[in-house]
Amino acid sequence: MLQKTRYLRLFLPFMLLCILFFRLLTVPPSTEQQLASCFGRQLVVQGAVEPLSVRRLDGFSSAILRCQKVYSDTELAYSGRLRVSVKGELPQAGCVVLKGTLEQLDSLRNPGGFDAAGYNRVQELGGRLRKAQLLKIEPQVLWWQRFALWNKKLSERIEAAAGAEYGALLSGMVLGGSGRLDEETRELFTDNGLAHLLSVSGTHIVLLTGLLLALLQWVPLPWRKVIVIILLAAYALLCGLRPPVRRALAMSSVLLLGGSGAERGRLLCLVASLLLCLQPLWLDDIGFQLSFGAAAGLLWLLPACQRLLPQALPIGEAAAVSLAAQLAVLPLEVYYFHQISLIALVSNIVLVPVLEIAAQMALVGALLPACGDYLLQLAAWLAAHVLTQAHFFVELPYSTVVIGKLPAYCLVLYYAALFVWADFPWLQFWSNRERRCILLLHALLLAGTLAYQQCRTLPLACYFLDVGQGDCAVIVTPSQRVAIIDTGGLKNISTATRVITPFLRYLGKREADILLLSHYDFDHVGAAADLLRQLRVKKLLLPNEALTEESQRVQQEILAQVGRTQAHVVQSGERYALDVAAELVLVDVPQQAVPGNEASTLAALHSAQGSVLFTGDMGEERERGLQLQQYTVLKAGHHGSHYSSSMEFLDQVQPKLTVISCGRGNRYGHPHQETLERLQAIGSNVVRTDELGCIKVVFDAEGIKCYGYADLQ
Repeated sequence: MLQKTRYLRLFLPFMLLCILFFRLLTVPPSTEQQLASCFGRQLVVQGAVEPLSVRRLDGFSSAILRCQKVYSDTELAYSGRLRVSVKGELPQAGCVVLKGTLEQLDSLRNPGGFDAAGYNRVQELGGRLRKAQLLKIEPQVLWWQRFALWNKKLSERIEAAAGAEYGALLSGMVLGGSGRLDEETRELFTDNGLAHLLSVSGTHIVLLTGLLLALLQWVPLPWRKVIVIILLAAYALLCGLRPPVRRALAMSSVLLLGGSGAERGRLLCLVASLLLCLQPLWLDDIGFQLSFGAAAGLLWLLPACQRLLPQALPIGEAAAVSLAAQLAVLPLEVYYFHQISLIALVSNIVLVPVLEIAAQMALVGALLPACGDYLLQLAAWLAAHVLTQAHFFVELPYSTVVIGKLPAYCLVLYYAALFVWADFPWLQFWSNRERRCILLLHALLLAGTLAYQQCRTLPLACYFLDVGQGDCAVIVTPSQRVAIIDTGGLKNISTATRVITPFLRYLGKREADILLLSHYDFDHVGAAADLLRQLRVKKLLLPNEALTEESQRVQQEILAQVGRTQAHVVQSGERYALDVAAELVLVDVPQQAVPGNEASTLAALHSAQGSVLFTGDMGEERERGLQLQQYTVLKAGHHGSHYSSSMEFLDQVQPKLTVISCGRGNRYGHPHQETLERLQAIGSNVVRTDELGCIKVVFDAEGIKCYGYADLQ
C-alpha cells in the first residue's frame, strides 16, 4: 500500500506537468491577433454587458462586453471580450447588440512601464468598438450579472457612507476592482509595499476565513471547513471571480485544507498547476507570480524567519510572517518595479492589521441593513489614519531604494542563496561553513552587479517616450545626468505615474537635473505637476507664454508642486551643461510672450557625437524667422502636422533622423502625409512612436543608432 501510494503521488504530479506543458505549447493566438484582420472594419456584436465595467461620461457610456456572436461579412469564431463606447446609455446588465468600427486597443510601450498589451491578452480583450450604435437590448439578466449588480450596490453603499476617497479604497479591498482609486493613493500603497491590498488579496481572504471559522465554532471541524469554503466561493462570485480573487480563494483553501507544511506545499503546487492548466497566460501575470510567491514564502521560509527573529518580542511572529512573504517576492518586485521598499516590513506589521480590520468592518457594514453606516464610517476613520501613517513612512529618508534593471542571473543568484539560507532539507549535505561561504560569494556577486550598474559609463542617449498623442523626451548623459523635455498628458491616466517615473526607475534614477516645458498645451505638460510631486527635480524651465485662463490653471498646478526646485521663465541663449561633452541650449525663445503653439521653446542638445533639435509645437510662422545650423536628429514639430516642418526650415536643419511623437490612430491624422513627403525629399529617416513605441537614439563614436521599444526589451 505504501509503495502504491508513493507511485500515485509521483504519477499525479507527472501527469499534471505533462498537461501543463502541453497547454503552454498550445496557447491559442491572442484575442487581438484573432481580430487583426477586422481592424478598421464594421462589426455587429452580440454580447453580455459586464455591470462592474459600465462608466458614463459626457453623454457616452463605456463598458466591457463578453462577446457571444461577432459578425463581419460572415460570423467570426470569436468569444473573447471587447471594450465598447456608445453615445447615450448602456444597460447595467443584460445582453445587447452593437454595430461599430473595430479599433485596436491603445497601449503605451515604454521600458519599465505597465504592460498594457500583456494585460489585455490575459483579460482576453481583443479591441474596442468606438462610438458604436445600440441596435438591440435584451433585458434578461444572466446569473453572473446578478452577482455583479449586488457588488455594485454594495460598493455604492460603502462609498456613500465612507466618502468617495476612503470608500473607493475600502470597496476595492473587500469587493474587488480598484479602478476608481486616484493615482496618488496607488503610488502611496506601492511605495509602502502594500499594493497587493488594493484588491481582494490573499491576506484579506485568510482573515475572512479566520472570522468565519470563529463564527462557526459550534460546527464539527470537517463540516466547518466545507461550509467556509462554500461561503468563500460565494464571496468570490460576489467579487466577480476576477483572477486575483480566484488566486486568493485557491491559496486560502490550501491553507484551510492542508495539514503539515509539506502537505500544504504539495497542495499549493497542485493548485497553481491546475490554475495554469485552465489559463496558461497567468504564468506571465505579475499578480499570479506575486500571489503564489508570497504563499510559497509563508510555507517554506517562515521557519527560517522565525529562527532569525526573537519570538519573545510582541511583534516577533507578525514580523516573521511579513519577512517570509517579502523575501520570497523581493526579486520579482525589483524585476517589475525596479525598486525596493525598505519600509515594507514596518508597513506590513503596523498598517496591514488596522487596514484589514477596516476592510472587515466595511464588508459587515455593507451587508447589515441596520447600523451598517456606523461601521462604514468607523472603517473610513481607520482608513484615513492608515493613509496618514503611510504618508509619514514614505517621507522618511531612504524609504525606497531605486535599483534599476538587473540582469536575469541576479534572480537566479538570489533564489539560490535564499534556498541555502533557509536550510532546505535537500541542501543539508553542505556543512555550515560551506553554506556561509556560498552565501558570502552570492552576496558579493550581487553587490558587485549593483555597483557596476550604478557606476558604468554609457554613451549619450535620448529617449522619446511613447505618451500617446503628446511629447516627452528624456536625455541621459554618460555621467548619468538626466534632462526631461515635456511630460505628455492624457485625460484618463497620469503619464508621470504610468510612464515617466517607472521609466526612470528602470534606468536606476530617482531624480532629474532639468525639466524643460516647451509650452503649456496639456499634451506637453499635463503630467508635470504629478512628476514634480513624485520626482526630485533640480531645475524647472518654464516657457515664455502669454497665459489664457486654461494655461494659467495648468501653470498654477505646476507651481504648487515646485517646492525647493529652482524655477524660472526661460530666455534665448541660455546654456545648461549636462556633461563634459553634452550641453542643452535654448536656441530660440519668443522675446515677447505669445499664446499657444508659437510660444514653444526651441531647445537643442549639443555633443561631440551629434545633436538633437526639440521644437515643441512650433509652426511655419515661427519657423520662417529662424536662422539655424544643421542638426543630426530632429524632433518634428507639432507631432508631424503639415503646419510645421516647412521646406525652408528643413533645408536649414537637414536632419539625418527625424522622430515624430504621436498617438496610434489619433483623431488629428498625425503625422500628415505632406510632412512625411517633405522629410523624404531631404533624405531624412523617419521613426514614429505610434509605430515603434519608445524610441532610443544613442550617440557614440560610431555615429547614431536608433532602437524601438521591441529592441529595448
